[in-house]
Amino acid sequence: MKTKSFVAMTVAALSLLMAGCKEQKAPIKVCIFPGDYPDPTILRDGNDYYMTHSNFTYYPGLLIWHSTDLLHWEPIARAVQGHDYSIYAPDLCKVNGKYYIYYPTSSGENFVVTADKMEGPWSEPVKLRVSGIDPGHAIDDQGNRYLYTNDGHVAPLSADGLSITGRNQKVYDPWQYPEEWETEGMWLESPKILKRGDYYYLVSAEGGTAGPATSHMCVVARSKSVTGPWENSPYNPLVHTYSIDEEWWSKGHGTLIDDPDGNWYIVYHAYRNGFHTLGRSTIIESVNWTKDGWPVLVQKKGAKWK
Repeated sequence: MKTKSFVAMTVAALSLLMAGCKEQKAPIKVCIFPGDYPDPTILRDGNDYYMTHSNFTYYPGLLIWHSTDLLHWEPIARAVQGHDYSIYAPDLCKVNGKYYIYYPTSSGENFVVTADKMEGPWSEPVKLRVSGIDPGHAIDDQGNRYLYTNDGHVAPLSADGLSITGRNQKVYDPWQYPEEWETEGMWLESPKILKRGDYYYLVSAEGGTAGPATSHMCVVARSKSVTGPWENSPYNPLVHTYSIDEEWWSKGHGTLIDDPDGNWYIVYHAYRNGFHTLGRSTIIESVNWTKDGWPVLVQKKGAKWK
């Protein structure tokens, strides 16, 4: 299974990536999945990268893509064969040698599927007794597991990651964007958690996903505990569309990811200016870390896209 538009990337784009993977002298800002590939979730497993997206009502669902360089992607498996509801905003992770995909459905319920190999076979969906959308898996240094959902809520997970073991409680208050910004509303969603150094970092989406071009964004918070309290970044938002004149609208729903050489990126979705009906494409952009330990885009607002 191969798709020419993804496998046959241009030499120029590849050279940008290779430069970005070494000294970040030529940071990348590349649309890697043009078209309707919203809500990306990405996992690095050694030298391999895996990604999946919302599939909504299309089945088999949760198409998994594989890459070794972040630009060339090949489909390798579908994790869900059938479902009664739309699937959106999944979260892909690996714990103790097993792969997990947590996802919500239009029924208002959350599920998880598992596999020993990314190519499958994948298990039947297991229902999780927790409300909310956009589940995000988190694990602390002691191996305790948690599931974040929208509006800053988190619930403890069992050791096998297949059941909720305690109360779902609110632990994060969103970053307050300026009142004059044109958005759909706060709509705190898409919690993605990673550990770097002494801190856990929480990347969330705010502002709404399909309204004004300037609505969506990615914001960052950090804590020395996986359940907070969380401190919002002084450099927020990490990703945002500031003007309808920009090439990409409604940029948001991001995940931070590193490569084996220690370079960092954020993968997110956005609408191309003037092509709202074609859906949200998946984009990757280079990230640096400030001296005080916060992620920021390498290319500033207004930089030309490559």
